[in-house]
Amino acid sequence: MTAPWTRNETSASGQVFEFRLWALLTEQSRGGLHVFLPMADRGVDAIVHRLSDGAYLMVQAKGRSSLVGGEVELVVWAESLADDSTLVVSGLLVDGGLGPTMLVVLAKEFKHLADATTADGRPIYAMSFGMRPRSDSRWFPYLVPTERLVERLGVTPPAIEFVPEVAPRPTWRSDLGFLGESEVTRRLAESDDLNLFRPFPDSETAELLALHQTSRAVIGLQIKTVGIDAAHSAATVTARASSLQTAPSTYFVVLAWQRDEGRFLDDCLLVPSEKLRDIAREDGYGHVKFEYRPDSAAHGGLDPFRRRLPELKDEIEFLLTKPSG
Repeated sequence: MTAPWTRNETSASGQVFEFRLWALLTEQSRGGLHVFLPMADRGVDAIVHRLSDGAYLMVQAKGRSSLVGGEVELVVWAESLADDSTLVVSGLLVDGGLGPTMLVVLAKEFKHLADATTADGRPIYAMSFGMRPRSDSRWFPYLVPTERLVERLGVTPPAIEFVPEVAPRPTWRSDLGFLGESEVTRRLAESDDLNLFRPFPDSETAELLALHQTSRAVIGLQIKTVGIDAAHSAATVTARASSLQTAPSTYFVVLAWQRDEGRFLDDCLLVPSEKLRDIAREDGYGHVKFEYRPDSAAHGGLDPFRRRLPELKDEIEFLLTKPSG
């Protein structure tokens, strides 16, 4: 690109900045940072999963396509910074990449240091920073060379070397699996309190994130769908052992599709990932698996995880709001 971005292209340039940022985080961390993007715009541009310790980082991306007086000028609506733990990441969009300097600062610090004012009666925060930071700038501690961006998100070169390798996921999804994912997404989307995120790329155990708008807690879901019919009342649930990453914030949801009736059964499972190996076994082909017989009283070891599908949304909301410990 040689021509500068115009005012009418502001939205497009912002999208380009965001996707270059997500790609840069993935590249610099060698997959140690996994990006989830929102399925609805509710104030968070992305949730970045730091695989080394399981932390979820909420990110607001603020890109600019030109400098004003040699600096990136930011004007941010105060309402978009309601969560003090959100990371504000800003930089300059240049031909083929991002500028040499990036701003990475918690919303709490951003609001403390930026100039508070109003626009059309709405509170805003304004600030600016240059591509060649001065040591006397109040923003200097929060500026970082672009090639070292991931260090500000808690990933250092030694840590990158020890990021667990994740086996490649299949590039296809079965129709049944996609149907189950869509069903869970639809049910959770009914909640005004949940903001949903999908991974880009889909390369870890969690394939759907739910962020609670009030508690700001995050839960990751891996969704498994099995098909049953009159002749096959049980099915095997499988997961790839090499890519199975357990964490207190990650759960498996198992749905059953009744082929004869073309509907999902009310019976489903909600299994903490850390409990999966308690109910499953690993076969000789690198899979963790267990048998699931929905709508049966003989669940045995699955009883603690048995739920009703219509109540799944409420269960997820409870997990995200219950007191820790």
